[in-house]
Amino acid sequence: MLMNIKLLTRLFFVSNLAFLLVACGDDKPVEPEIETSDEVQLLSVKATALTATVVGTFDGLSKVDLALGEKLVLYCVKSADATSIFKSWLDGNDNPDCEILTSGSMRGGEYVGIIKNLVPETEYNFCICFKSQDGKSRKISSLSSFTTGSFNPVFKPLAGVIPSFTFVQVSYKEVKMDELDASSCTIGLLVSAKSGAEAGSESTLTPFYGHYDEYSDTYSTRGYGVKPDGSFYCRLYVEYKNLDGGYSYRYGPETSFSARTSDELAVDLNLPSGLKWALCDVGESGTDALADDREYWPGWQYFHWGSLRMFQGLRNVAPNKNAYEYWDQESNTYTFLADDIKGTEYDAAHKLLGGKWRMPTKEEVQELIDSTYCVTWGVGHEFNSNRRVGSGLRLYRDSTFIGPQVPFVFYIGGFWTSTFENGYPVAYDVIADKTNDGYVSFGHMELVTDKGGEYARHIRAVWDPNM
Repeated sequence: MLMNIKLLTRLFFVSNLAFLLVACGDDKPVEPEIETSDEVQLLSVKATALTATVVGTFDGLSKVDLALGEKLVLYCVKSADATSIFKSWLDGNDNPDCEILTSGSMRGGEYVGIIKNLVPETEYNFCICFKSQDGKSRKISSLSSFTTGSFNPVFKPLAGVIPSFTFVQVSYKEVKMDELDASSCTIGLLVSAKSGAEAGSESTLTPFYGHYDEYSDTYSTRGYGVKPDGSFYCRLYVEYKNLDGGYSYRYGPETSFSARTSDELAVDLNLPSGLKWALCDVGESGTDALADDREYWPGWQYFHWGSLRMFQGLRNVAPNKNAYEYWDQESNTYTFLADDIKGTEYDAAHKLLGGKWRMPTKEEVQELIDSTYCVTWGVGHEFNSNRRVGSGLRLYRDSTFIGPQVPFVFYIGGFWTSTFENGYPVAYDVIADKTNDGYVSFGHMELVTDKGGEYARHIRAVWDPNM
């Protein structure tokens, strides 16, 4: 009898253990069922290091629905809950916790979507989807995955370096990488006073993104932050995303160069004060630089008064005063910086050129007006000459105003002085009356009062030996 009780106890324990094991197995997370549609079919996917090209079809949908509806790709870094994320969209959530590509297009009856800005050597889950115009009908393909490749851009040799006073123009042979990958990363230029500078470091000067010329097979760009008399280093870099939301970088070979000198930039006009004026505006490379471009885009390096930010555009259609950093929208007034900002942190000429360079004062501009005269001969060839010795400065055309029946007037060489007077900064203009045949002999020069936040002008520096 005792043995039978022991046997029954053992059988009860084993039975309960089996039940517990089964119960524990039932506690495992179960992936939600996702209802895929036969009308949305995934055909292929091809991945590079930074992109993926997805091809699919939308069979069974009418041409009208297909044209008016939204065709898209949902994708995310591979995860255990990818199915739940995509099902969330299918259930009506237009902002699931994943990336959404809607820039695909129909080509020959097939849908082609190119996913950009991916992370190299990373696995992604994805599917293609369709949403009707009213958003009520949603269809989704079967789920799939792809893995991006490694990213190894090759920098070909440097083609040329042309230094100026405030920037350097460089040309590189093509940065060799997959064509799609090139559109999914940023190619930039580092210009630094120290060797080995990295993107985002304090020693890095301002980069300016360039362009690739398919005809000459070169990548050209311009890097700002150069100052006269200095020695610098430059190298290309490629910026692309990484998994933590930041960016990774690859660098090309480094090249050293010397900027043009202050002696080259300074022009002695034999003025009574002995003051020397800069050969060209801040941001320009020389007296004939970009002359042809100005015929089509009359306006290059412009500044608001007291601002160090350089931008390109027409001075009279510059960013409005609400975008001007020293405009107070609440009081509807300009922030008073100083009676004279020469040599201060607001003096763009001094900050960008360094050394003994600064913005001219109102009195120094008046001296230039009193001691020189303006000669113009044709569009884009304005000249400011000294009465006594014939030395001159080239002053560039800014903008043109055309009258209906009369010769039109255009402004030349407008640039800021360092003076703040009567509530507004003071600027200098050369104004020439242009005849119908396109030529004039003389224009006139004057100081005008301008609103620094509503207008932007060039900056022409002077060399001050007393700084």
